[in-house]
Amino acid sequence: MKESEIAHLGMIQDVVSRMASNSFALKALAMTLASAVLAFSGSVDEPKWMYPLAGMLPQLVFWYLDAKYLRLERLYRRLYDEVRAGQLSSSFSMETSAFKSEVSSTIRIAFSWSVLWFYLFIQSALLLSFMALLDWF
Repeated sequence: MKESEIAHLGMIQDVVSRMASNSFALKALAMTLASAVLAFSGSVDEPKWMYPLAGMLPQLVFWYLDAKYLRLERLYRRLYDEVRAGQLSSSFSMETSAFKSEVSSTIRIAFSWSVLWFYLFIQSALLLSFMALLDWF
């Protein structure tokens, strides 16, 4: 393997690592925000029903962004495999559009088991808090 191919693989691996890091940071931020909303709702004298709902919207955005980063990570992993196998014609290309049909869509990834259960748990906690504040129990 040539030195330029090794450098190219290193660049792609850096992008994959950054996508994984961003995904993890989004999960941490989502959990922190949900915890803060639930703690705030429980600590005020007269909590309003809109507090948990206000926490649900950012969770949906985090959910989508997390799935987007996971899709990008998968695309770059496919690019990595192509470069590793020596099947890529242009050197130092970071173009992943050729693999879009091989990688699941962002929405499909959002509903995969690795992403769904994390955000579903958070949304459920916020929904239960919302229902409790409306005395639905």
